[in-house]
Amino acid sequence: MTATPVEANFSELLQKPTDTVARMQETPRKGITLHRRGDDEDLYLTTAARAAQVTEVVDSTTRMFVALMKSDPKAVDMLTRVFPEAFPWVRFLPEAAVRKFLIEFMETAQAATDLGTVAPLAPVIASWKSTAEIYSDPELRAKLLEPVEGDFGPVEPPAVDAD
Repeated sequence: MTATPVEANFSELLQKPTDTVARMQETPRKGITLHRRGDDEDLYLTTAARAAQVTEVVDSTTRMFVALMKSDPKAVDMLTRVFPEAFPWVRFLPEAAVRKFLIEFMETAQAATDLGTVAPLAPVIASWKSTAEIYSDPELRAKLLEPVEGDFGPVEPPAVDAD
């Protein structure tokens, strides 16, 4: 059974902070979605303890899978076969690409959890999903694989942010 998400308007938190936080505390997830006006992105408010628990679970799970993959080459094969359960769209990728995605996903997850964030995983997933979309459309894939002729001018080196 999935818990019904608790929601409130951001203004409710500002006007009645004690009541809004009490509603959050009563939920199994210890969190509440705060809707904001206009184009502002909604917020999710949870307790620091709950956020730390989630981070610890993700970190521990990631470390366990990375250790498994390093200890037994058969583990990579097995995980490659079951990866479509988590990401159904990988069925459109060649098996070697699924394997590369799995390894990149796990390595990025480990590095990201060391930083205390899962944000770096989103672009990894998005780029591999885009690749799967290309493989799923033979006409698009053929078009993208066509040779390109001509000189399109100089290419600027990528900008490196020193911050």
